[in-house]
Amino acid sequence: MYPKIILIRHGETHWNAEGRYQGQLDSPLTQKGIQQARENAQKIKKELKRADEVKIFSSPLGRAKSTTLIILDELGLSTNRVTFENRIQEFNYGVLEGKTKEYCKENYSEIMEAREADKWFYQIEEGDSYELVAKRVKSWLDSLDSDTIVVAITHEMVNRALRKIYRDISIEEALSLRQPNNVVLVLENSEEKILT
Repeated sequence: MYPKIILIRHGETHWNAEGRYQGQLDSPLTQKGIQQARENAQKIKKELKRADEVKIFSSPLGRAKSTTLIILDELGLSTNRVTFENRIQEFNYGVLEGKTKEYCKENYSEIMEAREADKWFYQIEEGDSYELVAKRVKSWLDSLDSDTIVVAITHEMVNRALRKIYRDISIEEALSLRQPNNVVLVLENSEEKILT
């Protein structure tokens, strides 16, 4: 049984706005992204009776760290409360990282087509597959104490794999999941809801 998880995606970055694959490379938060992080913190605050009761995990990538620091500040929590966890860092896009989606369609069409044909299991050159990401995410989930409340600040693709495992849904359903930068999810008892 997994614990209750409040699941946050980092705020919008410059590369999000430009339509670039970020993966494990990085790009700073936009002003909109900073505001999203602040607003997401307020949603979390409404959900928690006491913010000091939660365990906080963040991806170690810069955009997630920046989002985490804003959330901690808004919640009045110290930075020593967060664990930076490699197992929840973003999907590695390999040779596609840093490039726009349009550029990749034109210049890496074979990779893009092969990936679309077998999206969960296809491993990008020098990068990840969803299956590999799901294995590391499951390792992290299995390490959590089921009696605690977890706040996790991560990334859309990692969160897709995490939601698949947590909710025990099909690959097809998992691949259809989205999480905009301003949406906070609560996972509890194999279900999820959106915080408002």
